Amino acid sequence: MGSRSLKVGSSLGLVLLLAACGGSPPTPPEHPIDPPAKPRAQMTMQEKVAFDFQQAVLANKDAYVALFDFVAVGEYEILLHRYDAIGRLENLDEDQKAQFMGEDGTPYPHERERRNVGNFYKILAQRTVGTGGCVASDPRTHYGKQLGTFEELPAETPPGYAKLRTDAVGWLQHGGVVGIKCTGGTGGIAVVYTERPNERGYDLITIYDD
Repeated sequence: MGSRSLKVGSSLGLVLLLAACGGSPPTPPEHPIDPPAKPRAQMTMQEKVAFDFQQAVLANKDAYVALFDFVAVGEYEILLHRYDAIGRLENLDEDQKAQFMGEDGTPYPHERERRNVGNFYKILAQRTVGTGGCVASDPRTHYGKQLGTFEELPAETPPGYAKLRTDAVGWLQHGGVVGIKCTGGTGGIAVVYTERPNERGYDLITIYDD
C-alpha cells in the first residue's frame, strides 16, 4: 500500500522520509464543497466507497482506519510483493526484489497493517480528500489499474501464495478497484474494496497513491 512511484509502496520509510524532508503535505485549496448529488442509498458501490472515504477522512483518523479489514490487507500486500518482484513493478531495485522473492507467502500481521494504514492518513488520505468533493473513477496510473489483476503465478512460486491469490480473486469477484479524486484536495488514490455483510456493505483491503 502507499505509492509505487517511490520504487515500492510498502516501503513506508521512504514515503515518510520524503514527507519529512518536504514538510507537511500541501494544504488543499479552500472552497465550498457541494453536497452529494443523491442519497447514499441510491449510490453505486463505487460511489459509496468514495463518499464514505471522504466522510471518514474528514471525521478523524480512527474513522478512516475503521474502513479497512487488516487481515485482508496483510494478505493482499504480500501477494502484491510477489507480482512486483516477477515484473509488475518496473525499476524495482535488486535489494527490494531479493526481499520480496525471499517471502514465502506468510501474510503480514494485522497489527502491522493497521499501523501502516494509519501512517498514510495524512500523507495520502488527507492530502487527497482535502476539504471534500470526492468522486469515484477508474484508477489513473498503470499500477492502480493492475491492483485488481492477478494472473497465474509461475510454477516455482512457494505454495503459500496459492491461498493468497484465491482469496484475492474471490474478494475482487465481489468488489473491485476504485480511483478517488477530490475537488477539495490534491492528487488521488486507488483503493480495493470487497463487499461484506456489515453496515456500510464492504471493507477496504488496500490503498495506493494514484
